[in-house]
Amino acid sequence: MAGLKNNSKLKDDLIDKINNLTFLDKEQWKYTNFNYLSNFNFDKNISKNSLSIKKNDSIEVLSINDLNEDSEKNYLKFFNKIIPQENKFILYNTAYFHNGYFFNVNKNIDDAYALIESNITVNSKNNFSNDRIIFNFNKSSKTTILFNEKNTKQIKNNAVYELFLDNNSCVDFIIFSNQPSATKILNLSAKINKDAILNIYTINISGELIKNNYFINLDKQNSKCNFNGIDLLNKKNHIDNYIEVNHNNKNTFSNINYNNILDGYSKGIFYAKTVINENCSQSEALQSNKNMLLSKSSSIHSNPQLIINNDDVQCAHGSTTGEIDSDALFYMQSRGISENKAKKMLINSFLFKIINKMKDKKILSSINNEIDSWINNVD
Repeated sequence: MAGLKNNSKLKDDLIDKINNLTFLDKEQWKYTNFNYLSNFNFDKNISKNSLSIKKNDSIEVLSINDLNEDSEKNYLKFFNKIIPQENKFILYNTAYFHNGYFFNVNKNIDDAYALIESNITVNSKNNFSNDRIIFNFNKSSKTTILFNEKNTKQIKNNAVYELFLDNNSCVDFIIFSNQPSATKILNLSAKINKDAILNIYTINISGELIKNNYFINLDKQNSKCNFNGIDLLNKKNHIDNYIEVNHNNKNTFSNINYNNILDGYSKGIFYAKTVINENCSQSEALQSNKNMLLSKSSSIHSNPQLIINNDDVQCAHGSTTGEIDSDALFYMQSRGISENKAKKMLINSFLFKIINKMKDKKILSSINNEIDSWINNVD
């Protein structure tokens, strides 16, 4: 791909930005210490991620090495246009990404589907793989994308995803991660056009250090985003989620629902910021964060924020943190249910409303099995 890979001016500019950018004092980074990552390499093509992609004919998938002149032109319409250039990990990815793919979904399609599985080869513990994926969902397309990330290796991954949803498209974008020894940084940004709907489902089951940043832009009238998340943490897991939603037009809608369960010495961070700008009348923004602590040594930092610059809107947010409901536990035990089984039933109930919003029953069944396995290991 000549236009991007040989653009030394772009790389030089990015390296200058990396050297001059300080961002770790920002609030969304305050609970995660990334200073030690200065000892790691983002610029060497050593750790590779061989993606396994299964899809139907409604989606064209191209490696950046396989782009022809026409597809490269289409790719460059979105490359670096949707993701904000606000942290070093995004800049590192743009300058040095090793693995790049372009997903192009046909218009007027009802059943586009892709399953993406990662297989990171670890050749050096000090090197990150840099993955860059662009998704173009054309007009009036309906698509399900599933990332299935299961890995027990000590992987290090720095990923950037850019999503463009054209008019009247509808996308279920599912990220399922079970990587107990992983250090992963994900920056995902979406641009949503008129009457388009993005449904995000993110399920993290463990992770040594996971930092997810989501930037959602509701750019045209009647654009919508439903964000549903679950984190299950134990041992010394650390998972940090920052979700930013920008309402940039009227009649836009966003709804964030995120539940965390923490055990052991784990730490979770939920920071959501929804901004409704001045011209966004008759918009609606909702936020809900619920956290269940199974251990006194675990901790959660919750920071839901609404920034409202228009009076003709509906907004609500809330956050709760607590232990398993002792009254409900006592009641179930009084009906002959063992304490251990009652506890697991209450944990399942805590997750039920979020996880069961998924439309694809096969995916739902598979993820539920993984969640049940995690719950069965709770003391």
